[in-house]
Amino acid sequence: MKAPAALAVLAASLGIEASAQDAPPGVAPAPVERTRLLSYPGSPFDGLKSAGIDIKGSLALTYGGLVSGDGAKDWRDGGRADIWIGLDGEKLGLWDGFSVSIHPELVFGRSTNRTGAGLLVPTNTLLAFPRLGKHDAEVSWVFNQTFSDEFSLSFGKFNMLDIAAQTPLVGGGGLETFMNTSIAAPIDGVTPPYVFGAVSTWKTAPAIYSLMIYDPRSAQDWDVISDPFADGVSYSLSATIPTKLAGRTTFVTLRGVYSSANGLDLDSVPDLLLPGQAAGILRKDGYRYASVSFQHYLAEDPSLPGNGWGLFGDFGISDGNPNPIGWHAVLGVGGTGTARDPHDRWGVAYFRNGISDDLVSGLSTLGIGLQDEYGIEAYYNAALTPWLRLSADVQWVRPANPGMDEAVVLGLRLQTQF
Repeated sequence: MKAPAALAVLAASLGIEASAQDAPPGVAPAPVERTRLLSYPGSPFDGLKSAGIDIKGSLALTYGGLVSGDGAKDWRDGGRADIWIGLDGEKLGLWDGFSVSIHPELVFGRSTNRTGAGLLVPTNTLLAFPRLGKHDAEVSWVFNQTFSDEFSLSFGKFNMLDIAAQTPLVGGGGLETFMNTSIAAPIDGVTPPYVFGAVSTWKTAPAIYSLMIYDPRSAQDWDVISDPFADGVSYSLSATIPTKLAGRTTFVTLRGVYSSANGLDLDSVPDLLLPGQAAGILRKDGYRYASVSFQHYLAEDPSLPGNGWGLFGDFGISDGNPNPIGWHAVLGVGGTGTARDPHDRWGVAYFRNGISDDLVSGLSTLGIGLQDEYGIEAYYNAALTPWLRLSADVQWVRPANPGMDEAVVLGLRLQTQF
């Protein structure tokens, strides 16, 4: 799973989340005008935030099914509940620059991720995690210390979807934009969806640098917390360059990863529905990965920072062993704000996951075929109110299983932001 930590900082600095509608002093905005249903000026949650406790919530429901291709074609419904808790150390009487982030999450119901269509990558990110790690509930927690406007340090158990959700143009982490994991949180094969480690971020001119040191195993396993780095260490260095191209906002991120991990632990890559025999084929000490991604706005709304539309792309390559993904590519167009409503989001993207040659050849000796998986996804997220969003989604995927027909998956998603 992709981990461009600098983009999270960048998105926050741009104010991508919409601000609450203005209301006269002492008068709460009407429910349909609120950015979040229960958080508005004068609300109990607003009072808690002033005291240093910021609480936000989301309940997302999905309904969808496989309508073409091989596999079960029944319609499935499920959902997830998320709570994000932010603690401000200074307001709580501790010290300046210290904060804590806590994110409990729960998934329930059925999804289109296991229909027997021969797909390698989940088509519904919203219900894929933490379930693919054999849990329906998970809690991530991060301690952060900001030393200056230029330097900060974070430590804890990171939910990487929270970081992917902040990526300009494409972000959403499966909750608001694209649903296929290949686009919502591009798979790199070297970063589990839940990571235990530390991140340091430096803001300089012209780039924002992030160094992440983490356990290569998935932090859903308690052994990773109790006995960290028992199987090696992963190092990720990224540089995000904010710039202007043709007068439009542009971000370019370069990333490199090295891990000293020995071999492949299938529990560390639960974003892939790999054959069980893969663990015995991909065995090697250490692995490397490099990527480049970009977001380029073609149109921007000067009155609403972060609103606009443009192009985005993400391209990565690894040594292919023990990484099951040899390379991946994502290219698309998307944005926030339409003539209908400034909160609407939309996008269309193509993705391709190049399977490791070593994995393909190794499985072929066992009589198991595997090929590159690629597809196209389009979605439209209509803001019924700023806090109530209804999305329609369609995906066409050529499965990794060469014996399966192309799959078409349709989906609806209703999200309430509290």
